[in-house]
Amino acid sequence: MKRIALFIGSMSVATAGFCGVGQYSDSTVCYIYKQDKLQKKLNCQYDVVEGASMSYAFRQASYTLPGFGKMATSNSANYNDSGDVTGWTTTVNDEPAIIRYRLPTNQSIVSEAYAQSGKEILTCYVSKKSKWEICAE
Repeated sequence: MKRIALFIGSMSVATAGFCGVGQYSDSTVCYIYKQDKLQKKLNCQYDVVEGASMSYAFRQASYTLPGFGKMATSNSANYNDSGDVTGWTTTVNDEPAIIRYRLPTNQSIVSEAYAQSGKEILTCYVSKKSKWEICAE
């Protein structure tokens, strides 16, 4: 019994050593779209909580949008022992969503390959159901 307790205790310490959570707040410029049409470009405040462990990562952001209220985005991923993604969930206001990218100059949609190139982009969350989209600089 002592060995089991020691094993469980050491597993808890080992597992805790491989995870972390952080939170921060800031302001930026947000773009709100509805069905691909720009509704508003505005200054907004956001609060973010993000974290990761060996098998899970998440990011949740809540945006305060003057004249629009609040929008919340979330994405999370599960990983196997090899570090491969085994599942991914993205939401806007708790609705299933996708992530896409736009140019900050004219807000045209660009590919993920372009976004990965290191050039400046806007990261956008698009609700699959209501078609609301939020992009932030």
